[in-house]
Amino acid sequence: MADANTKAKTASKSTRTRKSAAASEALTQALATAPVQYIPVNRLVKSPLNVRTIPYPTDSVASLADSINAVGLLQNLVVHDMPEGFHGVAAGGRRLAALNLLIERGIYTGEKTVPVKVVPEELAVAASMIENGERRDMHPAEQIVGFRTLAAKGKTPAQIGDMFGYSSRHVQRCLKLTNLAPTLLDALAKDELTLEQCQALVLEDDQARQVQIRESLKQQYGNMQFPAALIKSRIVEKEIPSSSPLFRFVGAEAYQAAGHALRTDLFSMDDEGYADRAVVESLALGRLEEEAKRIQQGEGWAWSEFRLDKVSNWGPDTRTYELTYLIPDYTPEEETEMAGLAAAIDVAETHDDEYALQQRIEDIEAQAFLRLLTPELVSAHGVVVSLDEGEFYVQRGVLRVADVKAKAEGSQENVTSIQSATSPKKEKADAFPATVVQALSSERTLAVQAALALQPKVAVALLTWTFSQQVFNGIQQGRNPLKASLTCPHWSLTRNAPSGEGGKAWLELCARREDYLTRFPADWKDSFTWLLAWQDEDISALLGFCVAWGIDGVQERLYGRTDRSPLDGLEAALGFDLRDWWQPTAAGYFSKISRPQICASLADAGFTGLARDAEKMKKGDAAELAEAQIASTRWVPDWMCRPQPEATATEQADHTETDHAA
Repeated sequence: MADANTKAKTASKSTRTRKSAAASEALTQALATAPVQYIPVNRLVKSPLNVRTIPYPTDSVASLADSINAVGLLQNLVVHDMPEGFHGVAAGGRRLAALNLLIERGIYTGEKTVPVKVVPEELAVAASMIENGERRDMHPAEQIVGFRTLAAKGKTPAQIGDMFGYSSRHVQRCLKLTNLAPTLLDALAKDELTLEQCQALVLEDDQARQVQIRESLKQQYGNMQFPAALIKSRIVEKEIPSSSPLFRFVGAEAYQAAGHALRTDLFSMDDEGYADRAVVESLALGRLEEEAKRIQQGEGWAWSEFRLDKVSNWGPDTRTYELTYLIPDYTPEEETEMAGLAAAIDVAETHDDEYALQQRIEDIEAQAFLRLLTPELVSAHGVVVSLDEGEFYVQRGVLRVADVKAKAEGSQENVTSIQSATSPKKEKADAFPATVVQALSSERTLAVQAALALQPKVAVALLTWTFSQQVFNGIQQGRNPLKASLTCPHWSLTRNAPSGEGGKAWLELCARREDYLTRFPADWKDSFTWLLAWQDEDISALLGFCVAWGIDGVQERLYGRTDRSPLDGLEAALGFDLRDWWQPTAAGYFSKISRPQICASLADAGFTGLARDAEKMKKGDAAELAEAQIASTRWVPDWMCRPQPEATATEQADHTETDHAA
């Protein structure tokens, strides 16, 4: 029983020894010089600086109380001064709990004095961490809190590491985990989250999104433990690793110079980073454009294009391009030299020698290739610059099918390339922030899905047309006789849409989904044959709902331009009106655009007088005004609607402020 009241033997590991040996010199000196004092138990409280946050096991405290009752307190407590004559116990929290238990049992009184050593407050955290670290492995949550406290007091990771025998990298990782949302840190302390899951969650700096991702996965997996890799994939779904060829082509320096920061994973082997895919692709296209123009001007090609992927000699590219395969014709001297170089490579002793020989072969090949580039060939063909494994990939002598057809028909019309010098007409959405466009096009997509689910005939027609495109205008590959897939983007749609999971469209979709599930048999996942008992109109309705579930009309901005919404034609077929499903609010729309754009919205809705008033207001007040006035109208931003036929003069005259406000 006496053993329970003595310092536990430490594990015979060198790391334990190093931790003890590396303890703070200041703390060691303070403990060595501090005299033992005797203080009543009722003047002792657990220090707020004590890193032990996990409750002590009841049986452990009871056993220690029995030991103290039998042989007394054999080891002093380490305390620091607190207000009103109290002392905070920084090292010895379990012993204090055992002493209080003896008081509860009536064995001790509150005036019972016990031995303590008093240390300065700034050493209290170090004393607590060393005490707990040597007695038993601290819970990761406690170590995180302890390191955070020391860092807040100005200690560097290196200093904290030296204090406890950890590497500065280990400390940096623990400090990174301090950015966990408080609820997640509590879940770690309760072992509801694993350390690996927390390491993945902390990749996301936004604590609200950390919680959102965890809750989303909890709903999906229930009580099952979801893998940390799934958390990571959710966080970086729109990003690419810094080790990817595409990012290496752009380079970290250029990415950061463009005003973007890498998301760094301190818990990976090589501190792997992640970058926004859209930004990296935009920067890569910029480099490719420069190279394409340089080659076109330097070699005299008729045109140049740039793209991320090289032109393929199969699939859709065959409808746009014809590749010219140029086979160099070597002189006898070149053939002799190349044969000698190839033989020398086989017996080369070093990689440097082999590289030099191979470089000479490539120089000869390049010279022979350039001889093929006659003025006639160059003036009639173009060059396409793309990427291959993070390097420039140049395809010379490319023909555009449209150019060939135009020439054959005797047309003199200039055919515009994919990346022509003339910019295409800008979308109206380009005037608004990319985040707003993404959010509102997500909202629009959910609304179109809900509307399409109500019109299965249109949905089935859309699916049939989609399959017809693949059957009659594309290439089918693989052994499966039917290649069809459905992507359900609702996780990102509800995350991006201002209405989230509370919007009218999403609630309608969920209600219809639950209704269908109640009609499915218990074994519906095993076979499709149960559908053979359904009426044709019921099957069509179900198919239409599934098609609606897969609609994706989110607009992204790439290379400074917003892609055109793919929903326009579908909305026309549906007779769709976004206002039936969504209305602009201050929080969901007007606060996210500029004040001039708010005023323009009011004017467009027919409130020209109020638009002038809004010009003099603060942006927040103008947003509230716009919400209140426009709520009674059918107005939605024109860039979120499909293009309408030009109105006649009579129709325009009838379009009055009264009509809008009706």
